[in-house]
Amino acid sequence: MKKTSLLIMSILLCFVFHAQVEAKPLRVVIIETAPLPIVANTKDAFLDELILIMPEHEIEIEVHNAQGLEEQARSIVQTITEQEAPDLLVAIATLATRAVYNFPAAAEIPTLFMTVADPVKEGIVTAFGEHSTSNITGESHVLDAKVKLDMLDGLLKASALEEPITIGLVHSEYPSSKSSVESLLALESQYDNVKFVTVSTAYVEGTLGLGAMRAGIVEVLKEKVETSGLDAYWLSTGPLLQADDLINVIYKETKLLPIFAESIESVQQGALLGVVADEESIGKSGALRAKRILSGEKANSMPVTRMEKYTIGVNVSTAIKMHIPIPSSYLKLSKDHVYQ
Repeated sequence: MKKTSLLIMSILLCFVFHAQVEAKPLRVVIIETAPLPIVANTKDAFLDELILIMPEHEIEIEVHNAQGLEEQARSIVQTITEQEAPDLLVAIATLATRAVYNFPAAAEIPTLFMTVADPVKEGIVTAFGEHSTSNITGESHVLDAKVKLDMLDGLLKASALEEPITIGLVHSEYPSSKSSVESLLALESQYDNVKFVTVSTAYVEGTLGLGAMRAGIVEVLKEKVETSGLDAYWLSTGPLLQADDLINVIYKETKLLPIFAESIESVQQGALLGVVADEESIGKSGALRAKRILSGEKANSMPVTRMEKYTIGVNVSTAIKMHIPIPSSYLKLSKDHVYQ
């Protein structure tokens, strides 16, 4: 009896040993659009959470950065498709995601995108809540345009304006920035308290692009102040939002402050109101989808949606300068993100 038990135990131990030897590490390849804080912080939060929730697996991580260059993003994707397919391909931000989605040879690679403002306009799905025909899934980190406008309108109504506020929609021609502005313009007629003026600059690729775009948008804003009588501006999502000292430089040159920004850091620097999904939330939520994919689910079995968790911030000093009172309900929603 003892010999039989020992024999069974030996067989089981051998089976476990061979299974461990033969088990291949999970290979996760990440393509970052550019060396920007939102991209780097999202990636770090994603990896920290993925390793935490999959402790029983060895995960090999391979990271590429397209340096803000669309052609380089496509070249990276081509190189990946010429090798053994990874268990998961992660695209962070719009250019990297576009490069993967539009590359036919990558269509069957399980893919997860993060920090993409408008996957609908990118053609990944025709509406939020749908499943992609390609093997890709992910979440938009940007709140619906109507919800953002409703929030701003709530503030403006509280100030009993005599005439609409003229707001410059500051953006570059980067895909997510342009898409965000188009969504706002489409809704403008529904709001009596706002008048929008587009303020755009060309998207400049590469690591030096942020400084060039900042200089470009300042010049256009100075012109629009003269010709359109801007009262404030709206900072849309995209690389321009990451430019160093952007709000201070604009204020120095134009005396304008942002009335809305899609970044809590921008609220700290002077934006009246901001709503955004923070990088940690984006990364953690992406890791939960990644675990499901790495555990065997098809990426496109999960619908493309918006993030469920958003952070709201308000700046009291800016509200005073703009003579716009902040209702107590907004202060409660902002919790720890009330700045002055």
